[in-house]
Amino acid sequence: MARPQPYRRFTNRPQRRPAPTAETTLQTAGRYGLIAVASGLGLAFGANALEAAQERRAILDALPAGYTYSGCNEVRAAGVAPLYGHEPGFSERLDGDGDGIGCEPYH
Repeated sequence: MARPQPYRRFTNRPQRRPAPTAETTLQTAGRYGLIAVASGLGLAFGANALEAAQERRAILDALPAGYTYSGCNEVRAAGVAPLYGHEPGFSERLDGDGDGIGCEPYH
């Protein structure tokens, strides 16, 4: 017959955690490999965003002085939507809700 387990009284002390096991070389290499891949992806996305911002700025800088887009379809076709109030080509008629941002992707 099996002996009954002794009653463990509840205490506020934290329970002991098992000692961590040593990491193998393969696990370490895998962990650092994942970190390297994630860092590379972050740099790639950041570089892509920077390039897109530079292209957008070049399009807006090429506009003649005082030029305003005729409508949001033209802004979107130029690839500069949404258009902010301080940027060239902005006009109040592009800003339907009056918040200073024209041709927003939502209504």
